[in-house]
Amino acid sequence: MKQTQRAALWLAAACGVLCGVLAMAPASWVAAALGAASAQRVQLAEASGSWRDGSALLVLRGGAQSEDAALAPGRISWHVGLGGLWRGQLQLQLADAAISPEPLHFIVAFRPSAWQLRQTASWTAQLPAALLQGLGTPWNTLALQARLDLTLHDVEFGSTDGRATLRGGVGLDVLDVASRLSQLAPLGSYRLQLRGAGASATVRLSTLSGPLHLSGNGAWNGQQWHFDGRGSAAPQRAAELASLLGLLGQPDGDHVRIVL
Repeated sequence: MKQTQRAALWLAAACGVLCGVLAMAPASWVAAALGAASAQRVQLAEASGSWRDGSALLVLRGGAQSEDAALAPGRISWHVGLGGLWRGQLQLQLADAAISPEPLHFIVAFRPSAWQLRQTASWTAQLPAALLQGLGTPWNTLALQARLDLTLHDVEFGSTDGRATLRGGVGLDVLDVASRLSQLAPLGSYRLQLRGAGASATVRLSTLSGPLHLSGNGAWNGQQWHFDGRGSAAPQRAAELASLLGLLGQPDGDHVRIVL
């Protein structure tokens, strides 16, 4: 009996030590996991703290072998709450004061064959378009200069039996766009709207202002995207934008067709 009690005490102590070690696991574990999951396209540099409370610099790259890299403004921090762990949930808070005054809140729910990342409050942020150059081609060729106004509303990402799902709305205003491919600046301002309906999603591109007119609609079927759009120039700017339009798509009458 004493041996059984002693073994139980040792087991409880070992579990306590293991839980303590896991609770204080370094933030570098998060950085390594995110890099692996994104094929090194999204990285956390100079990570400090723990996996539950940490911070790092956010870096976008073109991939493991790419020389392209861009650093996001400010320093991103995160906090993981364990209050709902007993029912298969975690609370995740992300913050970066350089891009948004409010933190981004998610509930992470998981079960054996599925997981879900659910936004709990609307969120807006402002980012420089130059950040996209870190992803490599075609962004490093376009070398866009613009302000990105991002809005997330009731967004849910998830996976069930290996099939991705997306719900909610994502809005992106791309304002006062300039590119090294054109001497004309600004080219215009544009709005991209994404609506998820679970196993499918739609996207719509429209022009807010400017001489370069872009529009189109796209869809996601749960596995791949398809986008069909068009680009054209204001009549008084047609000559100046002819070369850029030729790079964007195939000529089709008075416009070019953009298919992705």
